[in-house]
Amino acid sequence: MKKHRWERSKRLNKHHIKNKCKGGDSSPSNLIRLDTERHKAFHFLFGNMDFLEAANLLTRAYQIKNSE
Repeated sequence: MKKHRWERSKRLNKHHIKNKCKGGDSSPSNLIRLDTERHKAFHFLFGNMDFLEAANLLTRAYQIKNSE
């Protein structure tokens, strides 16, 4: 099976670790840079979740999968 390989976009976007709508700010400690494709993918998969919420969701899904 051929693996899909994502090409990195040369354009970078600022992504808030804690969303502004949830009290996050635009300080450097709350921002990371993601290339455009990964930034779009994060929001496609996790909507308006912040990083911690997305990590908790993935952790719960992993635990459920491994408890079967």
